Amino acid sequence: MPDTRRVRLCMKDLYQQDLVEMVERETRNFEIFSIGTPSHPDFLPAYNLLLDEFGPEGGMERLESVKGFLLEDPYEPQPGGTYMRYFMLVAKNTRGELLGARDGVLLYNAEYDGELMVVFLSHIVMKEQARGTVLSYWLRIAPVELAVTYLAELAAMGKITLPLPDQPGKHFGMKLNLAAEMEYFTPEEPLSLQRILFYGRGGFDVVNPRYFPYKQPDFREPEVIRATGNQPVPFMMLLRRMGRERQATIPTTEAAAVMKLLYDDFATYCLPEFIGDQRQLVLDRLSERELRGQVELLPLPTGPRDMHRLRPIFRYNVFKKYYPNEPDTLAYLNSGIEQKVRKNPRYVDEEIARLAEDLEMRERWVYPARDKDYDWMRRAGSLVKKRR
Repeated sequence: MPDTRRVRLCMKDLYQQDLVEMVERETRNFEIFSIGTPSHPDFLPAYNLLLDEFGPEGGMERLESVKGFLLEDPYEPQPGGTYMRYFMLVAKNTRGELLGARDGVLLYNAEYDGELMVVFLSHIVMKEQARGTVLSYWLRIAPVELAVTYLAELAAMGKITLPLPDQPGKHFGMKLNLAAEMEYFTPEEPLSLQRILFYGRGGFDVVNPRYFPYKQPDFREPEVIRATGNQPVPFMMLLRRMGRERQATIPTTEAAAVMKLLYDDFATYCLPEFIGDQRQLVLDRLSERELRGQVELLPLPTGPRDMHRLRPIFRYNVFKKYYPNEPDTLAYLNSGIEQKVRKNPRYVDEEIARLAEDLEMRERWVYPARDKDYDWMRRAGSLVKKRR
């Protein structure tokens, strides 16, 4: 019997048009639409899909707030000079069935940074039948198209000046940052790791929480917050700085502009008394002299060989250092994690090693390039040794 082996596929072998055709075929069974008004028939189904996922933990804006976002004029700046365009995207199959939804906001303020636009990726939900498909990747980057269009419209109206007005392929010379919030890593939450890998493979880094101890504001009704206390949620801030993904640091001025823009968005539906201190804490940290104008970006893992990148974002260490005495911190420490770490100081290292081993077992048959895939080289060497 002839020896049969599954052939691995190298992405570099594909011609550019091959990639276009392949993506075209894979995306043929779904479409992504941008909802422009609360009266759109897909608005409520999409909002409820997001609410079911994020509402129970207070992570979804109120319905009336979201309706207001869609009705606002995106070409008129907020009182502080920030231009905002809220977006809600829905993905549907060819039968018109809802597959997923994503929302967020495009943010720009020339006073903060005249060449920076932030695309805040607020929420994303995929229905069961669409999970594990390419649709999740397209919902992650579809807002870039909206951002480029928004920049062109603002420029055409004389609202802003673009550095490279004739080069949309280079985002008109603007710095385009995709921003997303995510919970810090802990081994007890497998879904957390899946999301981290999803964004790590998508070019996102974490702004070092030592100088960017970001918290999502409490989105509950004001009377509920007053009755139970303000409960912002500690999250790591993820950024994909498009075209600058290989840079290991971000200027403090750019990081501060990101923080200001995000909190300008929050200020449209959260009372100042609940968000002011959180905003200022990050800005104060970013102004510390020792930074010398740059903040470290922590890379996220992309697979089994760089899982050590999880250690700096281990929730236990981060919460104790940078979010002490927060309600989420106290609840997490009381969940049993503190006892685990005290009993075994190598707990997180052992868990990361176990997770890496699990990932290593999932063999990949498509790889990016032969000159970078050392596992492929080791396999060839092992085969030669066996034949000797």
